[in-house]
Amino acid sequence: MDSWSVRTLLRTTLAIAGAAVLSACGATGSTSPGVSPELKHSWEVSFNRGDAASVAALYAPEAELVMSGSDTAKGPEAIRTVVEGMIKSGAKVHIDTSQNVGAGDIAYVYGTYAVVDHEGGKEIERGSYVEVWRRRDGVWKISLDVNAAGTAAANAAAAADSSSPAK
Repeated sequence: MDSWSVRTLLRTTLAIAGAAVLSACGATGSTSPGVSPELKHSWEVSFNRGDAASVAALYAPEAELVMSGSDTAKGPEAIRTVVEGMIKSGAKVHIDTSQNVGAGDIAYVYGTYAVVDHEGGKEIERGSYVEVWRRRDGVWKISLDVNAAGTAAANAAAAADSSSPAK
């Protein structure tokens, strides 16, 4: 899937999630943050300390993790397997949140992320994400997590190459 298609998919998913959230109890019933910032941040903290089980525990039983260039991981066990592979690579993540809106028992969170090859290392990926969270029995879980890798790392490398003297 090319980067335009991924960005379009991400924007469409965000629009649908936003519409669902805001229509759940009307625009006046929406709250920000929808999901507590501490809960949202726990994905990054758990990942960076190497705890795939805690990351997977944030997902609902029917959850799907969709990442650029990968098959969809369905359910916490499949998500745990994907996350374990990423952790074993030594990568670390930084996740920013620009929108976190909820209404009733549904919320969406949107932002950007960066992946570095190791703590304090070189950035190897940058992208955007949208998560749809649902609260069941008072507990927030991620139902859908869509990540769209951008081209920031590739563009930085290309810019560095183009600034080199011609051979």
